[in-house]
Formats: sequence, C-alpha cells, structure tokens
Amino acid sequence: MKRTVRCIPAEKRWFFVSFVLLLLFLLYTAIFSSGIFINLTLRAEQWLLHRPLTSADCVFRQWKLLGDPSFSSFLTVLLGIVCLWLRYRKRVLLYIVLLLVLGLGVEFVGKQVFSQPVPDSLGYGMNVLACPQALRQPRSVRLMLMLGMWWEARPVSAKAVRKEQYSAMVPFSLTDTNPDNGYPSGHTIRWSFLGIVAGWLCWRHIRPRFLRWLLLAIAFAIAIAGGLIMFYIGLHLLSDVIAGYLFGASMACCAIALLLGNEKKSRFV
Repeated sequence: MKRTVRCIPAEKRWFFVSFVLLLLFLLYTAIFSSGIFINLTLRAEQWLLHRPLTSADCVFRQWKLLGDPSFSSFLTVLLGIVCLWLRYRKRVLLYIVLLLVLGLGVEFVGKQVFSQPVPDSLGYGMNVLACPQALRQPRSVRLMLMLGMWWEARPVSAKAVRKEQYSAMVPFSLTDTNPDNGYPSGHTIRWSFLGIVAGWLCWRHIRPRFLRWLLLAIAFAIAIAGGLIMFYIGLHLLSDVIAGYLFGASMACCAIALLLGNEKKSRFV
C-alpha cells in the first residue's frame, strides 16, 4: 500500500519562517533588555571609530534619507502597485501597507521602551562619522551627494579627525553615559523588508536567468546595505541593526506568504 506524502503549501512554509524569525527577534530583544550586549555593542562602536573619515560618508548620510518613513512608504506603495501589475489580488496592496505600519509601530514602541547607554567619550567621536559637514552644504550639493558624487563633499576637518581618534583610543566608562533610544533600527526594518520582497518577486517573475540573478543580487544588497550604512556612519548601534534585520526579514517572509496566497495568473517579464 502506497503512502501519500502531503506537501506543505509554500505559503505555510513562508509563514513558518516568518514566525521563527519573529521568535528570534523577541528572544534577541529579551537578551538585549538584560544588558548582556552592552559591552560587546560598545566595543563594536569603538572598533568602528578606527575607520578613516572620507567623503563617501557624506554620500551614505544622504542615502540614509531614502530609508526614512516618508520615502520608504512611497517605495512600499510602489512595490504594492508592481504586485498588482503582476496580477496578484488587489488586497495584497493593503497587506503590504499594513506590514509597513506594523514595522513603524514596532520601531516607535521599541524606541520608547528600550535604551542603550553610550559613554560620552564614544558619543563624542560617533558624531563625526555621519559627515556633519554635509548638513551645512546647499541643497544642490546634497542632491549631488545623493547621486553618489562624493567629490562634491567638503573635506573632513582636522578637528573631526581628532575627535574620532580620541574616542577610538580612550577607555570608555559606563559612569558618564547618555541613553541611545535607537532600538530597533527602523531603517534596517524597512530596507530588509523591501529588499527581500523585491528580490523574491524578481526570482519568481523574471525569466531571463542573467537578469533574474542581477536584480536578485541588487535587491538583497539593498536589504543588507540599508542597515550596515546606519551602523557605518554611527547613526545606529550594532544591536539596533541586528534587531532590525530580524524583524524586517520576518515581515518580508509574511508578505511573501500573503502574496503566494493571493496569486492569479502571473505576468512574466
């Protein structure tokens, strides 16, 4: 007598992965709130302060704006419209927007509840990682920096270099600190969410192999780079970014499961 093997639907598998990632995010948050990660996080920040200050920092500072809630909301709606063009049911646009709102809610609550103490000596140097000289440049220059023209940035001042070197070398202490309320990183949540969903859509709907792999690589690079940039320019601690990756990936897997459950006849490129 032959046994019939039941195949678990793909959408349920994606829901399961989303649930596992959500549990990991909650577990990570519980460990974070216990304070175990404090020294490791601060060591990572001090290690980062040994990096050179370059004009590329100003480009990354401008790219950070692309992950702000206003622009990422526009990208989310645009992603939903692409899903409608690919002949998914209309309600997927609502699902994707609701997931974005959920991410914004988690970011808001997390930043009200959790904080990470940052020693004054580290904060003194971290302020120069995000290219403060770009804030004093005209809008036209900032637009060129947004387009990747790093040579348009003002040179790094000697004072900024001294600040970074001092913070990188002086031993930090937890006696004089300021709270950092950046947990979790909202930019990382949104970029990982958008990048993973866009990458999955490219993999599923684009037939030419080279184009499929190219767009998939770009989408996943965006998903990963969005959080790393925030850490690199000192606007988020490493613990904030890790939490953002976990929750953003959980949201993305949930979105993919919802898309699979709302497919019509697909349109291929």
